[in-house]
Amino acid sequence: MKTSRRLSGSAAFMLALLIAAPQSVAAPTPQSQPSSPASVDRATLNLRDFDFLVAKIAANYAGWDTKVTAATRPDLDALTARLRVRAATASDDEFAAIAQEWIGFFKDRHVQFGQLAQHGAAATSNQKGAAARYPALNWTEKSVRARLAALGDKRDPVEGIWSIGGDRYRVGILRHGTAPGRFAAVVLTTTSEDWRPGQIKAELAYGADGKLATLYRRGDHGEEKTTASVVASGAAVSLEGWGIWSREIPEVADADAVARAFPSDTMFLKRLSPTTLWLRMPDFSDERYKPLKDLLEAHRDDLAKAPNLLIDLRDNGGGSDFVYEVLLPFLYTKPVYTIGVEMRASADNLTLRREVADKIRKQSPDTAATLDAQNALMEKNFGGYFSADARPFSVQKYDQVLPFPKRIAVMIDGAGSTGEQFLLDARQSHKVTLFGQRNSAGVLDFANVVGMNLPSGRYQVAWATSRSMRLPDDPVDTGGIAPDIRIPDSEKDPVKFVVDWLDRQRD
Repeated sequence: MKTSRRLSGSAAFMLALLIAAPQSVAAPTPQSQPSSPASVDRATLNLRDFDFLVAKIAANYAGWDTKVTAATRPDLDALTARLRVRAATASDDEFAAIAQEWIGFFKDRHVQFGQLAQHGAAATSNQKGAAARYPALNWTEKSVRARLAALGDKRDPVEGIWSIGGDRYRVGILRHGTAPGRFAAVVLTTTSEDWRPGQIKAELAYGADGKLATLYRRGDHGEEKTTASVVASGAAVSLEGWGIWSREIPEVADADAVARAFPSDTMFLKRLSPTTLWLRMPDFSDERYKPLKDLLEAHRDDLAKAPNLLIDLRDNGGGSDFVYEVLLPFLYTKPVYTIGVEMRASADNLTLRREVADKIRKQSPDTAATLDAQNALMEKNFGGYFSADARPFSVQKYDQVLPFPKRIAVMIDGAGSTGEQFLLDARQSHKVTLFGQRNSAGVLDFANVVGMNLPSGRYQVAWATSRSMRLPDDPVDTGGIAPDIRIPDSEKDPVKFVVDWLDRQRD
C-alpha cells in the first residue's frame, strides 16, 4: 500500500487552496498558543508571527534545500528583511498579503498561508451583529417565484433562482431599479452564519459588450468588482474569479449541462450513456473515503458490466492517497510502480505527522501503521532527510484484472497534489486514457502537507514535509501532467467530447 499523504483535509488547493489572495483556513491546530491581540502592541504581535512563519518554513519545509541555494539565498534574505519592516505596522489583512508575498518566493502551492476563519467567540458575535446591517431587499422565495412566473418568456437570461457552492447560498436574481439592464441577486436561503435571507449578494448591470458588470459581496461582506456572463445555454452564471452559479428556477432541461461544462463541487456516480458511467471526484480529502466506498458499492452491479468509465478529476484539490486506492482495482492491468519520497526530519514534522496518523487510524489503519513506522524513522534522523520506505519505489499488485470497465477516461484539467499522484498511477494501466483542455496543476514534487497556527492565532501556515525522488530529472511541478488526448479549447462540452470518444472505441 502506498503511504504518502498530500494536502490533507479540506486544504481546497484544499485549505481553500490558499494560492491566491489570503483566504480562510477551516480549523486551527493546537501547536501554538494564541496571544490576545489586546495584550500586546501590534508591532510585537506582527513581528512575532512573521518571525515564526520564517523560522517554521526554514526548519521544516522539505523544499528548503532545493529552493534556497547559494545563488538564491541573497534574494530571499533581502525579501525577508524588506517584508519584515512592512509587517511591523501592517493591519491583519495587510499582514496576510505580506506573508503571501514571502511564501511566493518558493513557487510551491504546497507552501500555504491563510487567515483563520474565526478569532474567537467575540469575533463571531461581532460578525453576526454586523450581518444584519448590510444592504437588503424584502424579497422572499415566494415573491421571486411569483415574479419569474409573471415574466414568462420576457424573463432575462440572468433572472432566476441560482445556487452557489451547493447549498451555501441560493439567490434570486431579478430586475431592480429604474435603469434598464440592472439586476440584484438577493439571498433566499443560506448556510452561512454571516448572511441573512434578503441581503444583496450581488448587483449586476449589462455593459455594451453584453457582459454583466458585477459588484459581488464575499462571505465576509467585503465588495469585489468583477464580470459575470450567462453560460451553458443559460444554465449557469460564470462569475470571473468567483466560480459558477447553477440555475434552479426555471428548471434546466438538461440537468447535467452545468456539471459537464464546469467541474462540480459534488461527488457523484451516474450514467452518461448506455455504455458509459461518470464518476466526479472534486478532491480526495479524508472525508470522501467512506462516501466513495459506499458510492462504489451502491453501483457495484453497474460497474461490473459498464464498458466505459469516465473519472472526472477536473480541478481536483488533492487530499490523501488512501482515499483513491479504492478506485485502483477498477483500473488495474499490471503492477503499479510509484517512485518514493524523502522526508524532512524535524520535531515539528514528527508531531504533526503523528496527529495525521491518529486522525486516520480508524478509517485507514494500514496507512496509519505505515505512518507510524515512518515517524519512528523520522525521530532518529532529526536535522536531515530520510527515505520513507526501504526501497526508493513501491510496487502495488492486485490478484485480478477486472473485465469491466474495459476503457477508463480520466479528465485531468487542473488536478493537483494527490490528484496528480493518482494520474501517475492510473496512466500505467492499459485501460486508461488521460483527457484535458489543460494540463494538471503541477503541485506534487514537494508534498505531504502539515500545518500549524501562528502565535497570535490569527493565521495558519502549512508546508510540504516530503520531496519526490523523481527529482531533479522528472519533475511534475514545472508544467503538470499532459493529457494523452488534448480536448480542443473551443469545446464547450468537454465531458460529451470524452463520452463520444469512448463510445466510438471498439474491442
